[in-house]
Amino acid sequence: MNSVEISLLQESQLPEAAKLLKLSFGTFLGLKEPMSFGNGAEYMSRWYRESLGAFAAKADGKLVGHCMVANWGSCAGFGPIVTHPDYWDRGIGSQLIDASWSKFYEWESQQILFCTHANSPKHLHFYGKFGAEPRFLIALCTKTLLPIQPPRLKSQRYSHLSPEQQKESLNACYQLTDKIYGGLDWRSEILLVQQKSLGDTLLVWDDLELIGLAICHYGAGSEAAKDTFYIKLAAAKSAQAFEQLVDECEVLSITLGISSMMAGVDMACVDAYRRMRARRFKIQSLSVSMHKPNHMGYSRPDVYVIEDRR
Repeated sequence: MNSVEISLLQESQLPEAAKLLKLSFGTFLGLKEPMSFGNGAEYMSRWYRESLGAFAAKADGKLVGHCMVANWGSCAGFGPIVTHPDYWDRGIGSQLIDASWSKFYEWESQQILFCTHANSPKHLHFYGKFGAEPRFLIALCTKTLLPIQPPRLKSQRYSHLSPEQQKESLNACYQLTDKIYGGLDWRSEILLVQQKSLGDTLLVWDDLELIGLAICHYGAGSEAAKDTFYIKLAAAKSAQAFEQLVDECEVLSITLGISSMMAGVDMACVDAYRRMRARRFKIQSLSVSMHKPNHMGYSRPDVYVIEDRR
């Protein structure tokens, strides 16, 4: 193999990068048809959220790896990181991390958050070399919905607001996440969903303030699998607000004619996890959260957050 070239991932490379992701993850998971990985879920839209945080690895004249990072204010996300199966164990992943994680120092991120395979010592060892440590199990949960007449949606849909209302809502969203963890900022995720038509964001208010938000993916091109309403990120002020928020997501899902819901929850957020299970969400798979540095962050029993960190 010739030397590996690391550079910014270009928009023109996204279709090839999407195929590489399916091949890599599908092969690792042992799928009979690796290209079926994700069942329709797409992840390359993340490039539009932070194009200067997406990196490509080229070798032998072709794309053999890529990865992406996300700036969430005081926190940062990482993933997916992908290497072609023919190039596994050749140090490409390490080179991609060296390039992409330099962004975290540039952004002065207080904590890097992502997840990996809970049953893979190889992955845990690999990320450990870069100072990321496993913390808690993350339950990726699903729920099948009955085709009933849904009640009226009580929350606001970000896509239905005026430009001025959207601006005010974005500020309110930041105020809510900032209270959960100082500086945590998901506004880029809300804007990405709106700009690329990946779904919608639900906003739950009481008489005084925003008490819950849910960034939801559904439809072609989104991170949701086929016929799935995927709650990618959600946060609530309290247990009562959390239940109201999840109920509103279910109402919107049924209203849209979608028969399945998916959401991930960090088991360190004990009450949030228990309330999801009480609402008949079933665990589909488990991953493990990775933190750098090895601090609890907002993975706490008193936090009501939905986030699988894939």
